[in-house]
Amino acid sequence: MFDALPFGTIMSVVATVLVLIFFVTSGDSATLVLGMMSTGGDHDPSARIKVIWGLLVAGIATSLLLTGGIKAVQTATIVFALPFALVIILMVISLWRAVRQDWLAEQQRERALRRRLREIVENPPSPNDRHTSP
Repeated sequence: MFDALPFGTIMSVVATVLVLIFFVTSGDSATLVLGMMSTGGDHDPSARIKVIWGLLVAGIATSLLLTGGIKAVQTATIVFALPFALVIILMVISLWRAVRQDWLAEQQRERALRRRLREIVENPPSPNDRHTSP
């Protein structure tokens, strides 16, 4: 695709560097999260734990590539993402319930305010009801 564009070679090199940076930062984030989860929620797991998780993840990716190529990696990605899809669905349901609960509470507040305004309009306070400070 880049051959059809101006500066195709330069754009190809830049795209490759950006993909490499993306994979490195994603891998670093993944090892950090896995390290945090395996140490009971420690926000700063040791470097040894992160290196072990990094080697395990790299080993899984390498074995998938060697045994089934890119198709195996794509299949594994889809299979591993299915449980997360369930979590996302549960999050959507939770968000919908929370928004609905907030909306109902706001409706109650508006009805109470309207009721209070009607009471004030129908029975205005008399001048004698006001308290004057000495």
